[in-house]
Amino acid sequence: MTRTRIAAAIALVWAALAGAVSPALADDQANTARLFADPGVRQMTLATAQQSAVVMNSPCPGAQATVSTDVAVFQPLVFDAAGQLQTGIWRQQVTLAGCGVTRTLNVLGWKQAGQAISMGALLPGGTHTDVLLQRDAIGQVDQLLKTAPNTSEPGCAREYVADTRFVDREAAPVAGGKSPPWREVWTLHTCTKRIEVPVRFIPDATGTTIVAGPQNAVTVAPLGQ
Repeated sequence: MTRTRIAAAIALVWAALAGAVSPALADDQANTARLFADPGVRQMTLATAQQSAVVMNSPCPGAQATVSTDVAVFQPLVFDAAGQLQTGIWRQQVTLAGCGVTRTLNVLGWKQAGQAISMGALLPGGTHTDVLLQRDAIGQVDQLLKTAPNTSEPGCAREYVADTRFVDREAAPVAGGKSPPWREVWTLHTCTKRIEVPVRFIPDATGTTIVAGPQNAVTVAPLGQ
């Protein structure tokens, strides 16, 4: 998957959520627990995790998948009187272990009123970003790698985000920011290369500024090293 196609795939998930905002109501803990214990929801989560680009490009048929019980709620889960989910947006993680590798896969789930639950694969790893920041950060990474040395691979149609790693969070917010800036490293794989890109996220008064790079901090190594 090329950088452009990665960004497009994330944009499609975001577009599906654009009309999903509803009033922020407190989550119902008992109904929430039942929702994520439901075998159908768990199976859907596992199946969606398998659609992650890193799994599709590096398959391991014997890998063991475990759905995490730790759910990050991005929009409160709203239930009706019968305990049925009406609206909400959440992220759930799946650990995939096999072939000498343990991966963290992130699945975004959402429910709009009158529609069935939908799910989409987010970027893998420990990123602290939501789907919107992922979409925007991919664009910044793309721009950086267009000019960074040794990152292009002519004739290679495969490129995907194989992992994301949270590095650290700074001590204090910038002016107008709701939380301090933080740093991550995003790892991309091409046909033969492993590319690591530092990315800094800076919450400010207008949203979150994303800075990928600088170029001299991008590392490139043969795939498999």
